[in-house]
Amino acid sequence: MSSHVRKLVRLVPVGLAVVLMLASCQTASAQIACFQNLENCFYRAAQRDSFADRTLAGLDCELEFADCARRALIGR
Repeated sequence: MSSHVRKLVRLVPVGLAVVLMLASCQTASAQIACFQNLENCFYRAAQRDSFADRTLAGLDCELEFADCARRALIGR
């Protein structure tokens, strides 16, 4: 019987951690549209005149997308 108690004592913290993680989960806000913003940004970047301008604008789009995805996933 003591082996069952020991197993239970080991599993209680794991179970509590799972419950706390599930309880604190939040759905992503419907206002965050990272992929749509990325598409629009790439479209604007493609309309730039020079190759260098298009490249730099595209890199800015990637950074904005990474920030948007981070905020959508983490919430900060």
